[in-house]
Amino acid sequence: MYAILPAAAVLAAALALGTLLLWRRLLRGRTAMAAYFGATVAVTVLAATAAATQPQQTGRDIPAGTPVLTSLSVGQKQVPVLVVPGRPGANLVAMSAEDGAAGPAADRLTPGRSRPGSTLTWTVVDLPAGRSTLWVSTGGATAGLPVDTGKAAARAESGPTATVSGPDGPECAHYALGRALAADTGAAERTGTGTAERTGTPAAGQTGTDHSGTHPASTLGKDAALPTVPLTSCPSDTLTKADAAALRATVDYLAGRGHHALALTADSSPRGRAAAAEVRAAAARAGLTVAGPDTRNLPLVVVAGWKGADSAVRAVASGKTRAEGTYLAPWLLNAPLLQPSAGQLLPLSYVPRSPEAEDYLAALGTWLPGETPSGTSYTAWRAARGTPVSALRLYAAATVFVPGSGGAGGAHHGGTGPDWLPSGMIVPATGPLGPTR
Repeated sequence: MYAILPAAAVLAAALALGTLLLWRRLLRGRTAMAAYFGATVAVTVLAATAAATQPQQTGRDIPAGTPVLTSLSVGQKQVPVLVVPGRPGANLVAMSAEDGAAGPAADRLTPGRSRPGSTLTWTVVDLPAGRSTLWVSTGGATAGLPVDTGKAAARAESGPTATVSGPDGPECAHYALGRALAADTGAAERTGTGTAERTGTPAAGQTGTDHSGTHPASTLGKDAALPTVPLTSCPSDTLTKADAAALRATVDYLAGRGHHALALTADSSPRGRAAAAEVRAAAARAGLTVAGPDTRNLPLVVVAGWKGADSAVRAVASGKTRAEGTYLAPWLLNAPLLQPSAGQLLPLSYVPRSPEAEDYLAALGTWLPGETPSGTSYTAWRAARGTPVSALRLYAAATVFVPGSGGAGGAHHGGTGPDWLPSGMIVPATGPLGPTR
């Protein structure tokens, strides 16, 4: 649409001039007329091409050197785009388009791919320091997004570049996403996705995933953007005190249930190593032995990131790993990790179906339609909003929807916006867990 208008103007002007030249007999002979009108077509094509690849301007000034969350007009579609960390060097680009590709130039695009824990399309793009253009394509169309990565910094100050380009990149991007969404205070009012409207039965065949760029809940204009703050670390860089307490409570719960051993799956990230040490220490205090994930018929505690957790959950669901329940770390609240049938339980210090959670879900549906919510982005959202914590409980995931069930504090699928577990529910499995040692 935006490419057709300038091309049409050029063509109309050229035809008018050609008609005037013919009328005044200044354009004579077939060769001259063919050359003139051939040049007219060429100039029109050039005008259309230039307009199609003109970088768009966002409606708000995005601070230099920060993540970018915006909506980009690509051909006939509005494509939500997330760029993290928005600094010089490797940047993780997420697009709500299944065939999305991105790159530093229109002729240097890297096709995106799916990543564990997300329904978006992801790719890594190397951006220079300062102002440049990030190019995004989908559906055969290409558009440019102006970005400003700020000044080049010393390696020690460059932020989580290595993390965002590795397996924990999507989770880190969700952390930046949650902080950005906290700045949107009117999503629920704009989209009409309040609690009362999100408890109905989903339409037949609805999965909660939509990469078309025209999700019904999205009300973004072609120049919409949210301000963000610099990203200097990622969740996998450290184990928080709250998550450590949740892991200790999980181990104590297993000991209280009469278990004498548990299996453990971790990864090599700083958080994964610290979490594994926390679980082992808690197990030693409670008198439980810790085995590997290949040990049969033991409760499996998973403290890896999204990629490792995805493999662990699928192994249990397929029967490759036999486990007496899969106990996921708090940062693994994520629909793709909950959908395989593996008896997932999570320790959470918030209620997934609270009014605050509804506001978060509404904002997510507005800015990244089609993406599933995550405990990581919601925790970042809550921290930015200053939302108080609730009693720590174990929540169970079930992918079979039963109308009218879920209980107080449960979370089940409904409405047209994003939900914690499409075609399923997340319900409290325990009362408040006691203090941990």
